Amino acid sequence: MSKEEVYEYEVGPQGSQGLDLLDLAFNQSTIAFTQKYIKPGMTVLDVGCGTGVMSRWFATQVGPEGKVIAIDNSEDQLLAAKKITEGLKNIDYQCLSAYDIFDLHLTFDLIYCRFVLHHLHSPRKTIRLFYDTLNSGGIYIGEEGIISAAFAYPSSFAWTGYMPTLPSPHTEQDGENRDGDFGMKLFYYAKQAGFDILDCQLVQPLLWKRAQKILVVQGLKEFKKTALAQGMTEQEWQNKHDETLRLIQDDDQIIAFYQSCQVAAKK
Repeated sequence: MSKEEVYEYEVGPQGSQGLDLLDLAFNQSTIAFTQKYIKPGMTVLDVGCGTGVMSRWFATQVGPEGKVIAIDNSEDQLLAAKKITEGLKNIDYQCLSAYDIFDLHLTFDLIYCRFVLHHLHSPRKTIRLFYDTLNSGGIYIGEEGIISAAFAYPSSFAWTGYMPTLPSPHTEQDGENRDGDFGMKLFYYAKQAGFDILDCQLVQPLLWKRAQKILVVQGLKEFKKTALAQGMTEQEWQNKHDETLRLIQDDDQIIAFYQSCQVAAKK
């Protein structure tokens, strides 16, 4: 990533509880969506490996004849990922930006990338890089968020969605801003990169248990520095934090997490 494209969560050497929430909310549906495409002996690139949970699953699926290259731009995150995959010999970790995958000097049978592109200023460029580094017939499994689809019921200002005005594809430009709703556009831009779409669906997890909802608070804490840098005041952040704590204690309250668009595409 460029100097301006720092990861939005504060991540320590033990990992990120905000990422634990993503694992809790999405891993089951991600595995169900992906398992029909992963085969023994494959070489897999896991882009933005995070906690390493999915890297570990890929390693068990490709077996000893296969290989998983797991990249992340955070050294601390890689340290945390290595701890949970200790003993697996077919995972290689690299501290690398999604923009720099050519530096691996490898091609892949499957590239997996979840919740990374919407953090980037140039997601379309990155999809084209995925296409160029896949072997002929290779598979891209992409999953990106749609932040605007979040809601709570009963409604709460701390967790509410919105309907964004979507620009025409002809006006989209790389290199400018992050796009929290890039999941809406993933199908389109995968096709524009040259991929044939094999499958596409939407997922929206509901958080209704206290043990699920408490992770939202930890995510807020890890996101705080970025939220303040983006213009939220300290008091606004505190109000959102306190209201989220109230939602956790209310057993009649649900939080609908961000939607995710899943795309399976073939080169």
